Amino acid sequence: MISHATVLGRAHRLMQHNCQDFAAAANPTPHLAIGIVCDGCGSKFVANGRSHPSHNETGANLLGQFAIDFLSQKLAALPTPICPETVETTLADLHLAAISFLHHLTAHFPEATRREFIATRLLTTLVGFVRTAETAVFFWQGDGFLVANGRIQPLHSNNQPNYLAYQLLQPEPNQTNFQLAFIPQPEQLRWLAVATDGWRAELLEQLAEPRPALPLQRWLNVQAQQRGQFDDDGGVAIWHKEIMNCE
Repeated sequence: MISHATVLGRAHRLMQHNCQDFAAAANPTPHLAIGIVCDGCGSKFVANGRSHPSHNETGANLLGQFAIDFLSQKLAALPTPICPETVETTLADLHLAAISFLHHLTAHFPEATRREFIATRLLTTLVGFVRTAETAVFFWQGDGFLVANGRIQPLHSNNQPNYLAYQLLQPEPNQTNFQLAFIPQPEQLRWLAVATDGWRAELLEQLAEPRPALPLQRWLNVQAQQRGQFDDDGGVAIWHKEIMNCE
């Protein structure tokens, strides 16, 4: 079972800002699961003594949807079994395609405004997982959380994530793929999750209980009302292993 949800954080709710997080999950074939979360940068852009508010939820939604659609199509078309090397190559293809996609979005902007558009619309993290019958891998560019069978790995960036759209401003030719972490003994996986940095580790532990999309969203809405939870926005994508009941 796969599910995903997002919630507007307290700070953005009080300021009547949009949610800057995106989450999506896909199950294009019976043995293929994909989850992605994105977190748009909230920092203002300052140029020529002027401050410009950010609307990087635009990039989070565009890049996140592009990534989930790209992986769903490419991975579902592969012959089985899908080995780890093939998944790694497909993720490198996504990395290149995502940069090309962002370039196309800015291609017709005058140079005088292109940098501002990138900094206020396209700066977003991207954290995800791919699970096949043969392997499972996390991939990311930016901060957030990785969770495998309840083991939580924070992705720290000192509040300076290496956004993919930085490649449009200062290309790094040697950066040809996301950071990857293949999960050992994938056949023993019970559940996987990726989350944005607005979450707390103790709340992520409660995701072990499988919830379909609507109950997950309702549960998340309740958690966001609790003191100390979700000052920032939150996004999560989860896969749970289906348990077959034999009667």
